[in-house]
Amino acid sequence: CVAFLQRTVQKNAKYVCLANKNCPVDKRRRNRCQYCRFQKCLSVGMVKEVVRTDSLKGRRGRLPSKPKSPLQQEPSQPSPPSPPISMMNALVRALTDSTPRELDYSRYCSTDQAAAGTDAEHVQQFYNLLTASIDITRGWAEKIPGFTDLPKEDQTLLIESAFLELFVLRLSIRSDTAEDKFVFCNGLVLHRLQCLRGFGEWLDSIKDFSLNLKSLNLDIPALASLSALTMITERHGLKEPKKVEELCNKITSSLKDHLTFSCQNKGQPLESAEPKVLGVLADLRSLCTLGLQRIFYLKLEDLVPAPSIIDRLFLDTLPF
Repeated sequence: CVAFLQRTVQKNAKYVCLANKNCPVDKRRRNRCQYCRFQKCLSVGMVKEVVRTDSLKGRRGRLPSKPKSPLQQEPSQPSPPSPPISMMNALVRALTDSTPRELDYSRYCSTDQAAAGTDAEHVQQFYNLLTASIDITRGWAEKIPGFTDLPKEDQTLLIESAFLELFVLRLSIRSDTAEDKFVFCNGLVLHRLQCLRGFGEWLDSIKDFSLNLKSLNLDIPALASLSALTMITERHGLKEPKKVEELCNKITSSLKDHLTFSCQNKGQPLESAEPKVLGVLADLRSLCTLGLQRIFYLKLEDLVPAPSIIDRLFLDTLPF
């Protein structure tokens, strides 16, 4: 942790946990959440105030010496490429800014009472959880560089077409599905049993996806890029598909550069990492279809009328 603590203090880095601030931190999973890794450093007694900063770092407190002339300088060694800055930083900021700061356990229940309530109440809760994330998704999308330069019609089409995929991905990132805790966009935490009647079999598919996603040990930049690529992709009906393709290529390039940098630092082959990361997108499309089937079933059941926005999303996204 020493080098990580030094980098954090010297760069004055600020981290945000995308889950509930108790992520596992060990040698294998330490890069998953920088916030929890930093907190663990502090909890085991490391003191950030002793880290040297600025021009004194690495010099045992001595004053910086005069710069060497070009003739005195040692030949520079080739260094690994630096990770991309502007696009990746913006994607990370967009993701963290749209992550709930506080978790709400006021309705959490894991006992036999978790399934209490009428079927209609559970279906209404399902619709409420979906609609609550729409505005947050829109605000997140507008922070992606280049997104607001697209025609308004294309912006709306991209958001609505990818809405269920984004709902699943972001829910999977935030939630502790190994403990059956699902964290929604407004910070509300519910147990699996509290969601099962509304979500049906779709919920267990989301849980399986989340567990698989966590097993990949992706860091926040990779997850932020995946979120963007889930939405910025070819869709039928785009007015300016070329612009969308160009933006997609920029995000993909940023992700590949980040994976290259990350794999070099970890001594891992890029060839094995890239297909696993991009394979997540295909899984999300399958989960979107399952979500549409669930909405279709609830509409047939007709216990609660679907909100108009869900009706529109359902019709616009329907592949059959």
